[in-house]
Amino acid sequence: MTTPTVWQDVEFGSYGADLPVWVELAAEADGPVVELGAGAGRVALHLAGHGYEVVAVERDLDLIRELDDVAAQRGVSLSVVAGDLASPAELRLPVRPALAIGPLHLIQIVEAPARPGLLARLAELMAPGGILALTLVDESTLLSSGAASTQILPDMRERDGWVYSSEPLWVQVGDDALTVRRLRESVDPKGQMERDIHDEVLHRVDPEALEREAADAGFRPAGRRQIRSGENEADSTVVLLEAPA
Repeated sequence: MTTPTVWQDVEFGSYGADLPVWVELAAEADGPVVELGAGAGRVALHLAGHGYEVVAVERDLDLIRELDDVAAQRGVSLSVVAGDLASPAELRLPVRPALAIGPLHLIQIVEAPARPGLLARLAELMAPGGILALTLVDESTLLSSGAASTQILPDMRERDGWVYSSEPLWVQVGDDALTVRRLRESVDPKGQMERDIHDEVLHRVDPEALEREAADAGFRPAGRRQIRSGENEADSTVVLLEAPA
């Protein structure tokens, strides 16, 4: 049956191009790591498995329960807290992180008018001099990644006799947002299929604009890292921001 983690696992579970970057940044940080919008815990569980102190922030209570269960099953220490990035004033953390990360273009899910408030709240919550690392789509590779000319096989998973498939259909580049459309299919153990169209909207912001917004919140630019995603996948840019001392 479909659970809150299924589609995250189907569409992102096998993606690992960014994991070495997060491990490298965690190794450089002198203190706990927070993953913002942890979802199914792809990154948080990976870092916790490497022995880092990790706090996973997630708004979906069902995902939180599942993430707690998976961490227990794997025998890793992971703190999971409820938090909605769309309501930054209510965001609370049990630690002051030396590193906070937003993988998979999390910051682009936040609408432009809401970003300054979120950045300002993160500046308050982070340890002095801590690093905030936010991932943006590298738009220069978006349409040259092969998606426009090559048939991309759907992402698939099998769980408890159910088969799930998510096929990217197209990416629409608008003035203010990128819309990624997927065809989601689930087949139950009796062979009954359900289909659904899912649109993911990513609000466009380039690294320079994000750095300017972060500077208004008190952050200082601290460099960038590139993530090479491979064939048929757009690359990403990780914008590093240093919290106020």
